[in-house]
Amino acid sequence: MSFLEAFWRKRSNRKLHREIVSSVRHTLAEDDDILSDEEKVRLEEFARAADDAKSNPDPAESAEALKNVAQEYAAYSGRSTFKAWMCSVLDVLAVAFGVAFGLRALFVQPFQIPTSSMQPTLFGIHYIDREASAPYRNAFVKLCTPLGASDAKIVSPRDFAMVESDPVPVVRPWLSLIPSLLHPGDLYRTGSVLRFGGENFLLPGADPRDNIFRYLPEDPRMRPYRQGETVFDGWVSSGDHLFVDRVSIHFKPLKRGEVFVFNTEGLYSSHGTPLTGYYYIKRLAGLPGDTLRIQDGHLYIRPKNENTFRPAEWFNPAFCKVYSGLGGYQGHHGMGRLEEGVEFTVPDDCCFALGDNTANSLDSRDWGPLPVRNIIGRALFVFWPVSRRVGAVDRQYPIQVPTEYPPSSTQPTAMNLQ
Repeated sequence: MSFLEAFWRKRSNRKLHREIVSSVRHTLAEDDDILSDEEKVRLEEFARAADDAKSNPDPAESAEALKNVAQEYAAYSGRSTFKAWMCSVLDVLAVAFGVAFGLRALFVQPFQIPTSSMQPTLFGIHYIDREASAPYRNAFVKLCTPLGASDAKIVSPRDFAMVESDPVPVVRPWLSLIPSLLHPGDLYRTGSVLRFGGENFLLPGADPRDNIFRYLPEDPRMRPYRQGETVFDGWVSSGDHLFVDRVSIHFKPLKRGEVFVFNTEGLYSSHGTPLTGYYYIKRLAGLPGDTLRIQDGHLYIRPKNENTFRPAEWFNPAFCKVYSGLGGYQGHHGMGRLEEGVEFTVPDDCCFALGDNTANSLDSRDWGPLPVRNIIGRALFVFWPVSRRVGAVDRQYPIQVPTEYPPSSTQPTAMNLQ
């Protein structure tokens, strides 16, 4: 036997020896409570026999002896060494998944922003203008944008082109997404077909009227376009994904001004219909017993057993950016239970939730006070997509752009810059 043959034979012998011993130890540990003393002794004998076979100085004889031990062990135990190894791997995976799902259920839960109600603190699915947003996205964010957003662009194919139909939702087959792996900015499976200027355009998202048109300076349905004129060019972002801390609220109660997640069980809109969606995210505006008032677009709070109203930012500086008039922040709009100048007292065991984008938010002004038992946890960390908001929730100052509404838009211009 050559030197190389002896080397590889010894290496194979060591591997088989490890497998036999590992399998025996796994069986002894896994079935300790059901094995008899005689069975335990017999299994230990297999491990010692493997040790003896490995110690044989002749590689060929050692290999033959180890093979015999492995066959006898498999016949006795009903499992092969490979099967035992697979059982061990599956046990580890089962524990890992159990821990992961346990952590998710009990401690930290992922959550996707469903609507625009918390913009610009947290964004749901929305349009980002490619050119206008460039100064507000650093090089790394620009590089990663195609991974969490999809291209949305229409260039007029002829003169006097107009939007000719309502969008038609489509679901792209999975196979059609394979070419998108080479072009990350085309990863949306849900899309819509819009007929414009005699041609069909596939756009990301279920309805461009909600995730594109309302973010444009002018509604593209309002006028015709010249050939070659860009109607819009940007991205439809998948919306912010974040982790929710479910534990700390049991030791450190939520404070006014914190962003939190809750479920909608037992909540009904002012029209008497159950709220759509099971999880909502808002900012905590009032605690049990607080009296609230919106005056001149500003929230004032009078805590329980006190006589004086104070501005919301007195309780938490996080409210300051809501009143900054920058980056899409626009103060608090009075409506419903909190009409301008009307006072509302939060009942016991309830709190009052407001969106930061109150002109486009369905919150406690409409469906009323939120039972404390519905609270899930405090918003913790934005992990996707890569944007200026990645990191601790609510840490960013507004971008330095005045909050202005174009004539035909339902979202301030600054919303499509971030």
